[in-house]
Amino acid sequence: MQTQTSITRRTFLRSAAFSLAAIGLVACAPAAAPGAPAASTGSGDSAQPAADQVTMTFVSQVINEGHTKVRQKWADDFMAANANVKIDHQTIPTDQYPTKLQTLFAAGTPPDVYCYLQEVTPIITVAEKKMHLPLTDYIQKDSFDLSDFRPDSLNLYIWDNVTYAIPRDYGNQNVYYNVDLFDAAGLQAPPSDWEDKTWTFDTFLETAKTLTKGTSDRTDQWGFLVNRNQRPWASWLYSNGGALVHRDQRGVATDSAMADDASVQALQFAQDLIHKHKVAPTPDIESELGGFDLFATGRVGMMINNPSAVNRYRTIESFKWNVATIPLGAADKRGTGGGGTGWASGAATKIPDIAWEFIKHITTPEAQLDEVGVGATTPSRISVVTSDAFLDPSKPPTNAKAFAQAQEYVVRDPVHVLWPEIFQRIYTPAMDTLWGGTADAATVAKQIKDGADPLFARSE
Repeated sequence: MQTQTSITRRTFLRSAAFSLAAIGLVACAPAAAPGAPAASTGSGDSAQPAADQVTMTFVSQVINEGHTKVRQKWADDFMAANANVKIDHQTIPTDQYPTKLQTLFAAGTPPDVYCYLQEVTPIITVAEKKMHLPLTDYIQKDSFDLSDFRPDSLNLYIWDNVTYAIPRDYGNQNVYYNVDLFDAAGLQAPPSDWEDKTWTFDTFLETAKTLTKGTSDRTDQWGFLVNRNQRPWASWLYSNGGALVHRDQRGVATDSAMADDASVQALQFAQDLIHKHKVAPTPDIESELGGFDLFATGRVGMMINNPSAVNRYRTIESFKWNVATIPLGAADKRGTGGGGTGWASGAATKIPDIAWEFIKHITTPEAQLDEVGVGATTPSRISVVTSDAFLDPSKPPTNAKAFAQAQEYVVRDPVHVLWPEIFQRIYTPAMDTLWGGTADAATVAKQIKDGADPLFARSE
């Protein structure tokens, strides 16, 4: 529901969580200190004779056909400028991506450059297990300008003052809504400004009730669809002053925050949308009819999703749609679940200088604009996310600026070496009982805290 492909973030993380131990246990060989790049895009003496042919592996997950072509173009352009470099561009289906990476890292042959997902392998794990080529010295040596990247997107890949990746994107959550249904119901469009104080939980609920149509025996139209993936439902907590975890001064998760009053209240509000107010379809109906399909056929008025899904919404021709901000609860400021992916190099690479040159090549404004052109990305560069190409008013949504503004409200995923495992083992099954209506929020929150806290206390 949250991505262009059929796999959801929940399914993706479930396939990845228990493979992290195998990845994390591999302490890759220390990376070579930065020298002058062997590729012709750099300067100075080459680390090896220029005539020597080298092969660089470039690995990323499949987002859509357009992205695959764009990334091959990057590889082709780099090879054209560097005759001694051959790039082995490997594209992996999203649901197979964590397993493929596990295999490569466990074998001691990680990719020379790859798309790093910090929600799958926490940055603290990358740092402690020496999984990535440190980029700090390269950045300083080349005076690589980072000022155009959103600071929070950069911080996702920095640990103990060492940079381990360069941001590709920086996603968030927004409300997608059916403009035609709002007009037909005589409702004012929800605001897209993340500073707005009028679009509250209560206002949202009344809007969802107005959009819900049917009889006591059958619902023909729901006001809202509850996205049960982590980042969308966590946005309810953040916007109510709650949180997934408590953190120490370094930002490391110490224990679950799900039992905090603000978190419980937000969870109960989300559950009540389904089972008390009945303004959202139950999980079994959603599974049968399809979450996006319910929206695309006009049977759901609103749903939460991230900007990377926009190309899928653009296939809708039967009605107008737009995007709005997340409703505001008891918090002073909204929060949205989000994060991003980055470009990194495995620490065991034998061609660190060339890998760094290629990372620079694929993180330019031009490269990010290439990805904007094929959709399914929220650029991490400020100049690109605020560009006419990204905010193109000729394509829906007309409120695309909300995608860019939402980046200022992102709450990063918990940082802990065991977080993916904790989430899948403890949080996910408990939350399934919440969505199913078999336990209230307070019960579910306590269950999560009791199960998760002993695991947070472990360091590995």
